[in-house]
Amino acid sequence: MNEYNSVHWHNGHISGAGFLKVPPTFGETFQKDKKNFNGQLTLIHGQRAFMSDSQFKIIPEVGNFYIFPHYLMHTLYPFKDTDEERRSISFNAAVDEKTFDVHV
Repeated sequence: MNEYNSVHWHNGHISGAGFLKVPPTFGETFQKDKKNFNGQLTLIHGQRAFMSDSQFKIIPEVGNFYIFPHYLMHTLYPFKDTDEERRSISFNAAVDEKTFDVHV
């Protein structure tokens, strides 16, 4: 609860996050005039552009696992109003350099 991972990216070639336990609710937002992103994983790519959404928001569910390129910026929002925990696992991995560096 209240754990926040600011926008960041990883080393390696691929990254991933999986959810082992999530609370039944992530609580109400404290900004009543804003959308509630409590507890969500957000993948961020590029910049804001006309007719293009640069953010992909994910509401964590137990058993879901997300794999994405290491350079993709992402953040995990905090949640409140519960004593329960969100339990997740994450990883970074390198693939064979020869495979990774193939030019099409």
